[in-house]
Amino acid sequence: MYEQILRPCLFKLSPENAHNLSIQSLKVATALRLPLYLLKRMAQPEGARSVKLWDLEFPNAIGLAAGMDKDAEVIAAMLGLGFGFVEVGTVTPNPQPGNEKPRLFRYPATHAIVNRM
Repeated sequence: MYEQILRPCLFKLSPENAHNLSIQSLKVATALRLPLYLLKRMAQPEGARSVKLWDLEFPNAIGLAAGMDKDAEVIAAMLGLGFGFVEVGTVTPNPQPGNEKPRLFRYPATHAIVNRM
């Protein structure tokens, strides 16, 4: 469902608008108490295998890096999506305005996003 419907819609938006829409959508899903297993089915790769690194075991190798949920607003939803690990939040002594736009870049060929917020 993600590849056929959600991804094409998100790619019609700027990367930063898609990011903001994703956070807002997860807030709504959490507020409505939507079953997160439905989101997990859409997001988790088929055939995901656990990964052991040093003394840590992750459910799969797909993780969510810090920067996606920098204000730690949708932690439960992020964990419910089925990532192997999730990093949230940003710690600074004072609020920061961030970099000038554009500051979020997609690299579809390598399945990567660079976040310079």
